Amino acid sequence: MKGFGTKHSTAAGLPFAGIPPEMMGKTNALMQDEPDFNNLELEFSHRTDDQETFSLLNFLAPYKYRMLGALGLVGTTEALLLLGPYLIKVAIDDGIIPKDFSVLIWVAVIWIASLFVAGFVSGFRQRYVGRLGQLLMYELRIRVFAHLQRLSLDFFTEEKAGRLMARMTSDIEALSNLLQNGLVNLVAQTLSLLFIIGILLSFNVELTLILLIIAAPIMLAMTTWFKTVSAKGYENVRNRIADVLSDLQESLSGMRLVISFNRMKHNIINHRNRVGDYRNANNYTARASAIYSSATMFVDSATTIIILAVGYLILLDINPTLDPQGAFTLGALVAFANMVSRFFKPINALVGLYNEFQSGNAAVLKLSNLLATPPSVEEKEDPIEIEDMRGDIKLQNVTFSYGASEPVLRNVSLHIEAGKSISFVGPTGAGKSTLAKLIARFYDPNEGGILIDDHNLLDLSIKSLHSQLGVVPQEPFLFHGSIKDNIRFSNIDATDEEIMSACKAVGIEDLIDRLPQGLDTPCHERGSSLSSGERQLLALARAFLSKPRVLILDEATSNIDQQSESKIERALDSLLQGRTAIIIAHRLATAMRADIIAVIKDQGIAEIGSHKDLIDKDGYYAEMYETWIRQNKGTTLD
Repeated sequence: MKGFGTKHSTAAGLPFAGIPPEMMGKTNALMQDEPDFNNLELEFSHRTDDQETFSLLNFLAPYKYRMLGALGLVGTTEALLLLGPYLIKVAIDDGIIPKDFSVLIWVAVIWIASLFVAGFVSGFRQRYVGRLGQLLMYELRIRVFAHLQRLSLDFFTEEKAGRLMARMTSDIEALSNLLQNGLVNLVAQTLSLLFIIGILLSFNVELTLILLIIAAPIMLAMTTWFKTVSAKGYENVRNRIADVLSDLQESLSGMRLVISFNRMKHNIINHRNRVGDYRNANNYTARASAIYSSATMFVDSATTIIILAVGYLILLDINPTLDPQGAFTLGALVAFANMVSRFFKPINALVGLYNEFQSGNAAVLKLSNLLATPPSVEEKEDPIEIEDMRGDIKLQNVTFSYGASEPVLRNVSLHIEAGKSISFVGPTGAGKSTLAKLIARFYDPNEGGILIDDHNLLDLSIKSLHSQLGVVPQEPFLFHGSIKDNIRFSNIDATDEEIMSACKAVGIEDLIDRLPQGLDTPCHERGSSLSSGERQLLALARAFLSKPRVLILDEATSNIDQQSESKIERALDSLLQGRTAIIIAHRLATAMRADIIAVIKDQGIAEIGSHKDLIDKDGYYAEMYETWIRQNKGTTLD
């Protein structure tokens, strides 16, 4: 245990005094009981599951027997709690009026015993339902997260990250409240209402019918109004909290830019408006709930007074002598009046639960829409597992557009031989990165086909394809964790020696040596503790560690100084040997190192050939080269 504590304290950069001897035994026992999550297996597929549309009923169907067990516990609790009014009738008619105090003692014993049993059953029910609710939320969170992992790149380009966070947080929390509290209370209050009506009918049918005739129409009208108002209100609440989270996420992600342009005050005003809209939406639903609650309290009090008055008249007519054995007794009237207030409690509770149901239903609809979204890049049944990819790439009359917009590429055909490197150059927005994304199958073409080793990408297993592709984007993303974890992200089984070899390949062994903890140095979220050049170098090391057969460099040297760039380019000369490489570069010094250069312009390939061939053509590339020469006088190629 000393090693355990020292390891973690050292990683945190803090001194460690050791675990106190008196706590050593408990600590060892705790560590032995700690579950190991390292070897958990989870099935994942790029194909959409043949599951039914997500709904509350379909989601709960696999747990129907557990839900029935919960309902049984709820019914038992409510039945025990409603013994009280009946025992009041027995106490008055069989104990107080005849002056038989032994009956009062038995009534008290039975009442106390019923409350004790009800408390025990209620406590067990809460634990049972709580564990069941957490299990359901666990399954739902995994299901939603797995579906997000399955969706294609275009979905995350179009959808705001804050809204997706709202699906995973506030929407699932709303559904959790519905499952753990709303559904159980719905059943509890419904059973309570049915039990109460049954007891009231046993006391006096006429009074029960009067109660239902007075209360039912009024409550129905108020409930209909509240249902309409709250449905609109809670849909608005869910939309406004999504706006708040989206604005928060965007503001935090762009904090460096916010500070640079002194936009703090503007952001505060904008966020205040979003939060204000959310507050107004909640105020709207709270106001509707307050009006409804006050109205039902008035109906409750007024109905109780009317029932007592009418009940007294019925009692004088049916049983003027107050005979305890009569058809309608004083005890029955007192118990009936006591039950009137209880009659309205489950009704008020049911309508109060309508708020949770509206919030939960809105969450179900949004989660259903998310889970019903299919990936635009979907794996076919029984895909081909490509092994030992050579990297021979062919584009055949490829046309592609983002959504319904004008095609970015039209009828593009290209052959990249295995082991050769090609550079895509051209004006911004011409489609260079789009071509690379199509080859990596981040998107599928609208028309035409893309083949690797004479296999159509649509026929290949996405896992086997991506396991042999290395992609370095223009803006590298680093995760929160250590430098080693970020480099090993592309090859989780890589050893420390392999990681250091990748670092040496891109020339960052000096950087690693300068870090206080070497490869174990913490890397803050998005790599904010590193310079843009250092982040790019780490991204290159990560790509090299995966040992790809095809390497895609999308402006990979755009954020690196000339000294680092020359170091990387010298490494590329040896590392790209035997691999197919696709290089997207604005810097011609990088582009000219490729075997072939393709000029992407006007929705297609305007020029293609070696650097010398394109200079001899005296076309667009030659103009780019002349411009580059003028801007970089004195620069030489190694």
